[in-house]
Amino acid sequence: MQPTLTKLANRVIQNQRIFQKSTKPLWWRHPKSAFYLYPFYGLLAVAVIAPLTYIPNAIMGIKAEKREA
Repeated sequence: MQPTLTKLANRVIQNQRIFQKSTKPLWWRHPKSAFYLYPFYGLLAVAVIAPLTYIPNAIMGIKAEKREA
């Protein structure tokens, strides 16, 4: 019995045509790239913007309120 990886279709030629024909940046060329890139860009934006919202408080010396456990 052969492993399932050896039964996959060989799509080298089709992928080569997709990547060489397109003028998009390399990371946008694959048809499924938006599926990965849009969530990545969204999380990156949140990860960059969220800490920046605390900078004005840090400049003014305002500290977060302590919560009692």
